[in-house]
Formats: sequence, C-alpha cells, structure tokens
Amino acid sequence: MSASRFAGRVVIVTGGASGIGAACALAFATEGATTFVLDNSPAGGTELERASGTIHFRHGDVTDEDAVRSIVAEAIREYGRLDVMHANAGIEWMKGIADTTHEDWSRVIDVNLTGVYLATRYAMIEMVKARRGAIVITSSPHAFNTVPDAGAYAASKGGTLALMRALALEGAPHGVRVNALVPGAIDTPMLRREAAGAPDPERQLERFGAIHPLNRLGRAEEVAEAALFLASEAASFVTGAALPVDGGLLAAQPGGPPISYSGD
Repeated sequence: MSASRFAGRVVIVTGGASGIGAACALAFATEGATTFVLDNSPAGGTELERASGTIHFRHGDVTDEDAVRSIVAEAIREYGRLDVMHANAGIEWMKGIADTTHEDWSRVIDVNLTGVYLATRYAMIEMVKARRGAIVITSSPHAFNTVPDAGAYAASKGGTLALMRALALEGAPHGVRVNALVPGAIDTPMLRREAAGAPDPERQLERFGAIHPLNRLGRAEEVAEAALFLASEAASFVTGAALPVDGGLLAAQPGGPPISYSGD
C-alpha cells in the first residue's frame, strides 16, 4: 500500500476524539486525507488537531442532526467532496434490561444506532451524487453473541449491522460501498471504563484479553488498519461485509459462561 493512498481524499470520523476513532482519524490523516472529526470531547479533539495539520475537529454530538448535517456540508463546501464516512461514535452500556431505564435505553440507541443513521444518511446523499464513496461503520461482537448485562448495547450494535447491509444495497448501484468493523476487546478508554466496574479492574482487563484466541487485547491502531482497508481501493469489491478485528473471538466456540462485571 502507498503511504499516501488517501491523498486528496476527504474523510469524516464520528466519535474520533479518543480510542478507535482517534486512531482511525490519525491513520487517515497520515495517509494523506483531509480528516474531519465530530466528537463531544473538546479536549481530545484539540489534541488531535495539534497532532496533525490535516485534522479538523468539530465539537458536536452525533445525535444532533444539525451537527452531523453541518460537518458533511462543510466538507463539501470547503473541499468539494466526501470520500469516506467512518460512523464510529458509540457509548458503552453494561447493565441488564431490568436495570436499564427508558431514558438509558433511549440514550444508548440514540448514540449507537441513530447516530450511525444520521452520519450515513448525510454521507450517502452526497456520495450518491458523486457516484463514489465508502462508508465504514463500527459495530461489535455483541451484535452476534452477547452477555446478560449488555441488552441495550447489543441491540444497538445489532441494529448497526442490519443498517449496514441495507445501506450497502442502496449504495451499490451508485458506486458507494458500505461495510462494518467488528472489533473485539480493544484497549481503549471505553474498555477501561467498563473494566472499572469490576472489583479488580486490571484483572478484568486480563480476563477480557484471555477470551480471545490470540490471548490479548487488541490495539486501536490495529482496528484503524482494517478501517483504512475497507475505505481504500484495495477493498473495491467489498460491500455489505462485517469484518471481525477480534483476535479470533467470533471464530471460537464458547468456552464457558459469559464474563460477568461483578468479579470472578
């Protein structure tokens, strides 16, 4: 792959101020892309702008339709194109349905599913006009196999995969490809927040790593490499696919009861 395979391209990454999103934004920028980041974390966004002169941070919530519409419009207005939308923004929610209030449920679905809908809708409108483009959605193994204390999260991530497949069919006649990443347990601030709910957070992180056949946590940079692949011409005949970046997690047969957040 050329070190400038995204030279002249314009990319938007939602939820790009930390974790997987930040790694992807930096990777796209390193590969030559003008990269816009939409996130509600001003501190993380400012750090990204300092790290790369081709990253432009915009403060906003992915559930705010005006914020999503605005960043897509800015990319088109300033650069005349939008080549890649990485709909990555998401929040974790690790409680059983009985303990998940209606307000909790709405927030998880709003960010993890409606936020993806908004980002992909406005990207798709512009990409169909241009008859080119790639959309990458961040989903989760919870869309396939989950645990008792992740009902809202699993529902939201399962929805992203169903939406991805529908979008892939909508976009195909217009030269727009749509795919999803399915990251396993990746060592990010989000995962560490999840582990903090256990009596021994460091032990919990070790347990998360051990459920993967590769016997470790993934790195955000490894997910970024997969995102760049799906968005690049190397994946020109790939659409409607869910690509696991999970250390073999989905390939493995269940080895025992689900991992609880309450300890060993």
